[in-house]
Amino acid sequence: MKRNALYLLILLFSLGCEKNTEPLAEDSLSKNEKKWEEFDFENYSFTLQITCFCIVDYTLPKTIVVRDNTVVSVGGRPFAELNDVSYRTIDKFFDYIRERQKENPVVETLEFDETYGYPSYIYFDISEMIADEEIGYTLSDFNPE
Repeated sequence: MKRNALYLLILLFSLGCEKNTEPLAEDSLSKNEKKWEEFDFENYSFTLQITCFCIVDYTLPKTIVVRDNTVVSVGGRPFAELNDVSYRTIDKFFDYIRERQKENPVVETLEFDETYGYPSYIYFDISEMIADEEIGYTLSDFNPE
């Protein structure tokens, strides 16, 4: 009898601990995206550091310069030379987050700048079964111009 009660207690506890953070994450994402959009920045710069199992040069912090809502340079080089989708405007990072969320990641971590609402940290691990597909982005040193 005690054993059955213990199993029932463990089952109830585990069900009570199960949490669905999706609505909370969506609320936070939408709230911060709205905050970002209210500033209506078209020209700005920020530092981007990518975290992944990539070559070292790819993961070094780089200054991203945006003019008229278009990336114009990355780390002092014209963006046209690089043509890499990892270097995007902050508006495009919000789009990227929503696209990755559609893939039902096993791990999703999002942090937002309190002042401007832009994503300051983005991390996704889409599948536990795939090695080295995890990717993270740290956005810092935001400078509206």
